[in-house]
Amino acid sequence: MNKLLSYVPLLFLLLAVFILEDSVLKWVLCGLLGVLVATSKLWRVKTASLAIEYDERVNANIQAWSVRTLFVMNAVLVLGLLLASQSSVEVELNVQLIIGYLLVSLFVPFYVVPMVVKRF
Repeated sequence: MNKLLSYVPLLFLLLAVFILEDSVLKWVLCGLLGVLVATSKLWRVKTASLAIEYDERVNANIQAWSVRTLFVMNAVLVLGLLLASQSSVEVELNVQLIIGYLLVSLFVPFYVVPMVVKRF
């Protein structure tokens, strides 16, 4: 769980990039959060050497569940895009929402799912 919390600065960096308007505060915050992301990456690399090694079955389960999760999240995105393209259903999607969803759909299968599968 501590390793998962090390991705919080990255999440805040993405939020700052997408939410804040183009101003000096945005660039100062992005610089500060960039330093925090680099620091957390360094901390993850140092703690990776202390990690427990898992056998091939656990790695295969991680890969299978990651691919399944990615498939489901992309299917939901395609369904949302199809609904948005239909004139009978009013679904408002903008580019920032789609980019945010794609970032989440990459983050969850490759970082959250392996943590959960390793626990169980």
